[in-house]
Amino acid sequence: MKDFFGILGGMGTMATENFVRTLDRLTEAHSDQNFLNYLVFNHACIPDRTAYIFDRTKDNPLPFLKEDIQQLNSLSADFVVITCNTAHYFLPELTAIAKMPILNMPSLAVQACKKRTAGTLKISILATDGTIASGLYQEKISAQSDQAIIPDKELQIQVMKFIYQDIKQNNRIEADKYHHLVEKLLIKQKCDYVILGCTEFSVAQEREPYISDRVIDAQQVLANTAVSMAKNS
Repeated sequence: MKDFFGILGGMGTMATENFVRTLDRLTEAHSDQNFLNYLVFNHACIPDRTAYIFDRTKDNPLPFLKEDIQQLNSLSADFVVITCNTAHYFLPELTAIAKMPILNMPSLAVQACKKRTAGTLKISILATDGTIASGLYQEKISAQSDQAIIPDKELQIQVMKFIYQDIKQNNRIEADKYHHLVEKLLIKQKCDYVILGCTEFSVAQEREPYISDRVIDAQQVLANTAVSMAKNS
């Protein structure tokens, strides 16, 4: 296969399925041949990224991710997307061995906020403990002179339960619970934008959408960029 891009997924699998559906919906197609060429690595056995970042496990995700990049190198993919925010913690090491561009989902999501609204913004993040601790979003938000707002300890506990217990373990999404998490930041914290910085939240947004142009789904932004790049490659 020629003229294709790679999708590093399986982190988790439902989020990867959501990304692929989003890609297909965004593609204007009237026949089989109009859809995009892509190769999905649903690498479900990649160790948990947050657990590794917090040293709760010695199982390192990086060798698994490197293996995937090296395979995509050998297949001559045009570019790569990673459908896991926390996995972007390893992006410098992956970029160093990649022979193709790897799109930066957190960077694209933060830029999307600035494109919509000028001036200094308060941008909040719903993400795993690992993504929050790594500063993947906070650094990019600060770099464009905006203010990063992260959940307080109590809210972050609720966020992690929603990601791991509700979605990853039980494939359950309660609209009230999801919308409450968004509103705690969007309304009570008076943030200009809430970035869904975990792809499990992308699954929640697909099934029980919070209708607002102030909610930025990082995976949706990544999909938009991937479709644009694939069409122009």
